[in-house]
Amino acid sequence: MFELFLFINPLGLSCFQLENKIKLLAEELDLEICVNYLPLVTLDSMKADMVKRNWNFNTVINLAHYHEASLSAQNLYYAIQIAYGKKRARKFLFNLQEKLSYGKEEYSFNLAKKLISDLKLDLKKIEGVKQDDCLKNAIGQDQQLAKKFHINSLPSAVIFDDAVDDSGLLLDGEPSLDELRSIFASGDRQAISESIACEPVCDYNSFYCQTGHLHLL
Repeated sequence: MFELFLFINPLGLSCFQLENKIKLLAEELDLEICVNYLPLVTLDSMKADMVKRNWNFNTVINLAHYHEASLSAQNLYYAIQIAYGKKRARKFLFNLQEKLSYGKEEYSFNLAKKLISDLKLDLKKIEGVKQDDCLKNAIGQDQQLAKKFHINSLPSAVIFDDAVDDSGLLLDGEPSLDELRSIFASGDRQAISESIACEPVCDYNSFYCQTGHLHLL
């Protein structure tokens, strides 16, 4: 089984596309993948996403609106995760990204509320969690994990394979479907692990060996 830590811009188009690629490969290769979503809000990722969508980030108003929307989506994700668990939080965020991916809708709290209602979640309960310190703690813990894994761009994925001891792969940016397939295919995965020695994954001060998007932890 694979465990994947997916560091994403909560509203990012590239992040949504990477999530879809992983879902497709899991079905294609019949893989069991445990995915942990870690939505982060950074200036660089917001600007990169606005460029990809052909939005103008050179005005304070546009960038401020994007920042406000990103924080709102991030807070709702963590609040849903605390109140209802990771599965429904991931479903909410994926549905939100899907709505925004085609450029037909913009983020609004009304859109978020509709998606929450569609999942049959209690908005009042979620809003209550947003006022609790546990929300800040959860976000802070994931931000610290991003620092330990040296996450420098979004999306990025850290992949651990239960079949290979002390193995961790860092994928920064948006790899192609073929690159992902070569990593998740068992033969290539074993070749990667044998060709480069790596430190135990419990030591987060590991070194990195770069191969395109790929680094070994």
